[in-house]
Amino acid sequence: MENVNGDADSIAAAPGASQEPNRVLTPIRDRDGWPRPAQTDEPLRRICVLDTETTGLDADRHRVIEICAASVLVSDAGRIVGIESIGSGTDDPGAPLTEEIVALTGLTDADIAGTVIDRDKLTEFIAGCDSVVAFNSGFDRPFVEKLLPDLPLMKWGCAMADVPWRALHFEPGPQNYLLMQGGRFNANAHRARDDVLSLVQLLDHVCADGESVMAKVLSAIDSSAWRFEATAAPYHFRNDLKDRRYRWAPGGRHKVWHKHVRQADFRAEYRWYKETIGMRPSVVPLPATERYRATHTWAPKRPNVRTPSWLR
Repeated sequence: MENVNGDADSIAAAPGASQEPNRVLTPIRDRDGWPRPAQTDEPLRRICVLDTETTGLDADRHRVIEICAASVLVSDAGRIVGIESIGSGTDDPGAPLTEEIVALTGLTDADIAGTVIDRDKLTEFIAGCDSVVAFNSGFDRPFVEKLLPDLPLMKWGCAMADVPWRALHFEPGPQNYLLMQGGRFNANAHRARDDVLSLVQLLDHVCADGESVMAKVLSAIDSSAWRFEATAAPYHFRNDLKDRRYRWAPGGRHKVWHKHVRQADFRAEYRWYKETIGMRPSVVPLPATERYRATHTWAPKRPNVRTPSWLR
């Protein structure tokens, strides 16, 4: 029997059951539940937290049908001071939604018929922030940049990939699964506004090491990273690369196995590549402005890069 009231004394533990305290899930905060008093002259970063709902998974073939973006004020310690502004909108894709998308998002053809996202207004809103954070930026960024072709290059962070969830005693998984492990829940998942509010709550969670999730994402944004490209790797190493979590860029100018490598992992990854593939990878600097972009948007000419001096 589950103790739904969170009263640890009301139900005796079954024999052999864990003696860990019960975890009570509480709802995520709405926008108005966020303001915290800021210290006088406390420097704040303005971060855009966003989420998209789409007609499918491929940014080349599918379209955004809903987007929500929030301007979030963040302290130097990585704590969320407040949600400065939040807005959402829908966009009619010009074709009926599939049953799968209706079931996933709760949106219907009638909900979005004739609606149009104001591209200029949304571009201005996002561009007014220091950086952009999504839960899965590798999914959202290509869709956003296709929707907003005039959006300037922004620094992007990813709450899914930039945070060492397992090392923080979380079981990695979808956004709302992580949220529940942090003690919160959202009853209305998969609408863009609800997912943004859930992500803001997750980003503000303070981990066991005393740092918030947002602090870890911002640290990743500010830190160096590289893209390792297996430009000359023989074909028979493809499974080794795949097992090492290299991804295949399938078309356009870049048909190559590649991997996003962070500074803490650089030495180990470089060593593995040389020992396994028998040569050096092509190492391309990956500033936060270039991370999580669609492969066809990569720079057409790779820069001439030297091995970092601290690796020699």
